[in-house]
Amino acid sequence: MRLAAQRRDTRILIWGIVLLGALLRVYALGAKSFWLDEIASVVIARMPGNSFWHWIWTEEGNMALYYVMLRPWLDIHLGEATIRVLSVVPGVAGIPVIYLLGRRLFGRGVGLLASFLFAASTCAVVYSQEARGYSWVLLGTIVSTYLFIRLIERPSYAMAFTYALGAGVTFYFHYFGLLVPLAHAVSVVALPKPQRPWKQLYAAGALMAVFATPVLWMIHIQPGRHLDWVQRPSLLELYHLGVFLAAESGKGVGSVLLAAELVLVGLFFRMMMARRKNSGLMAANVGAATGSVNRDFFPYALVTSGILTPVIFTLLVSFVRPIFFHRFLIICLPAWLLAVAVGMREVSPVRWRTPVIAGVCALSLVSTALSYSRVREDWRGVANFLIDNARSQDAVVYYRGVGNFAAENYRDWLPGGAGNRPTPVEVGAPGADWRSKIVSAPRVWLVEYPSNISDDTSRAVEAELHSRYTQVASKGFRAVTVTEFVAKP
Repeated sequence: MRLAAQRRDTRILIWGIVLLGALLRVYALGAKSFWLDEIASVVIARMPGNSFWHWIWTEEGNMALYYVMLRPWLDIHLGEATIRVLSVVPGVAGIPVIYLLGRRLFGRGVGLLASFLFAASTCAVVYSQEARGYSWVLLGTIVSTYLFIRLIERPSYAMAFTYALGAGVTFYFHYFGLLVPLAHAVSVVALPKPQRPWKQLYAAGALMAVFATPVLWMIHIQPGRHLDWVQRPSLLELYHLGVFLAAESGKGVGSVLLAAELVLVGLFFRMMMARRKNSGLMAANVGAATGSVNRDFFPYALVTSGILTPVIFTLLVSFVRPIFFHRFLIICLPAWLLAVAVGMREVSPVRWRTPVIAGVCALSLVSTALSYSRVREDWRGVANFLIDNARSQDAVVYYRGVGNFAAENYRDWLPGGAGNRPTPVEVGAPGADWRSKIVSAPRVWLVEYPSNISDDTSRAVEAELHSRYTQVASKGFRAVTVTEFVAKP
């Protein structure tokens, strides 16, 4: 009777947490403008069939499966919110799965804590509200890790196939999904040799290699300019990764939440070392081989590898080609939250445990609430402003070209955007070509992105416009500035 009551209570708690997570993900879903990457998602998914597949294979294979799913989803044209629902679904689905993963590794209590932390995680919520593939790669990370545990516990070729399929699909939601089974493989060294199911692991690895081959080929043949903006690793970027996992942003409550979670992760590592020591003593007492460990240590090793392996790998690669960027390492989030949940369980004295858990959960909810007001870029505001004010005889000068891509494609997608359209002029460097395109325009609208840009080219463009036009007004949008110029008499 007591076990049945506990199961009933657990089901009620899990469904309550799932409901909370769903509400956090659908709240204000369409309130924000698409930002540049979301616009790119829509533009790629709207390409004609042959062009779409050619682009995926030769230019932008990252998140390929997300773009394939988004193509039919775009037929539901009811605004930004409906497009983002495609990211909400995996965000909600990951909540009960991370509970199952946490329960299997550390018990029911940690599973419940991990599910709540994932439901309220600012990072998980924000990327469940974006038209990108990140929430899908998060779900794939959690599912494949759960299947990996099942494979270790009860090895079979059927489970090896299922695990390889789950991990292989994750590769196509983001290239960094390739690092998830790498983290799993590293953790295997924590198992005693007799408990390593090599045959099934080799079978899973062979199948994952088949899944990975097209992805690796696309990485090889596609231009590397997509990552030209990634800087070489620094201590600042490591801090950005920490606040990203804790609160998605380091401003305000984010740094406080990071400090609290770092303490809890420290408790996790302390418990891991204690388990490692105890496992070594147990192995010595039973005459096992030196250095072997039992399964009590393996869950800690798996979570540790899930946090550290992707970070260390990308840091090493970045010495050759910078790829270390906090957003790409969202695959570390499930392991990070599991470590935090275990740390909560290890808080002592016990009387402090409930206040600590309540405090961290409250900070997570506050951080998520604050995220609704954070706007990356307001291209919707820019496009609507131009629709309302610019006329077909005007010209819109975009500095830089990415602004042309963002605003004009947003305009294509917005109702009424095709009518009374001014001439878009892209400026990459000062020259006669762009000046000749605005020679007869009675008004010119200068769109500058980012809004605080100030370099030789931008100053030259502004000087040229001031020599021929009178500046009337300037309007600021998030990350973008639009300035109106009227031709001098």
